[in-house]
Amino acid sequence: MSSDMEKLRVGTAEREATAQLLGTAMADGRLTLAEYEERLDAVWLSATRGELARVTDDLPASPVFVAPEDSESKVLAKSKDAAEWREYFDEWRWWFGGAIIMTGIWGFQSISDGELTGYWPMWPLGVWALVLVAMIVMPEDEDDKAKKDKKRKKS
Repeated sequence: MSSDMEKLRVGTAEREATAQLLGTAMADGRLTLAEYEERLDAVWLSATRGELARVTDDLPASPVFVAPEDSESKVLAKSKDAAEWREYFDEWRWWFGGAIIMTGIWGFQSISDGELTGYWPMWPLGVWALVLVAMIVMPEDEDDKAKKDKKRKKS
């Protein structure tokens, strides 16, 4: 890597790709847990490509930054996909939290009534689950994606 390339600053996507490479190396038995944690800390503290490359320079997998133009776009695309899936699973976590709260209310109501009442939380939870499943089945509009990306950049 040339010294100019080593001085370029890195972003979150490049750090995440390097962290993923370290995870793979640990899973393959190339790094101990302690080495992995130490290197992972170094990844998140890295400011330049040179610092990031030193974290993985002794691993057999090729560095993330072999062809910067190509790898950056691939890393960013992968990172965006991962973020979208993470966001989707977060929605399910909210659903699960709602299920716990509504079931608790239903249970308290049943106890205070002295008998099991109809399980009313199935209606809001069922509709909510259908909406979440529809998010996978029905693709998002490009205009909606652009608005969401614009909103993310502002925050």
